[in-house]
Amino acid sequence: MSAIRPPEEWKGRFVSTLDVLLFIREQIVGGVMPEMFFGKPDVGAAAAFVHGVRFHLYCGGVEDSRYQEFSAWLRDVRNEVPSGKGWAGLYLEEAGGDHRAAILRFLERCAEYDALTRERAT
Repeated sequence: MSAIRPPEEWKGRFVSTLDVLLFIREQIVGGVMPEMFFGKPDVGAAAAFVHGVRFHLYCGGVEDSRYQEFSAWLRDVRNEVPSGKGWAGLYLEEAGGDHRAAILRFLERCAEYDALTRERAT
């Protein structure tokens, strides 16, 4: 397997889709290529990865409220989930077709939401 190791505290417990995405962002910021997670720099592949994580949790009977709240924030506060396009289509269009930039923008939105919600929690 990969030299990339998830946090030890994740073992044996529920991990939100948002936490997985924040971990991936941290790895990419640290120099790991996005391809290690998504197979190729393609927003469709990144969106499919997110859907796959969410489906896995759903199959396990886990309600991922943190990711659902993030999605609502993107849609209702940021207005960045237009019907028909989703975040992937919008970010790709705004990045002029640059898939890597669109993926990084999505991961930055994850971090932005996390920072906002952690500030409110403290």
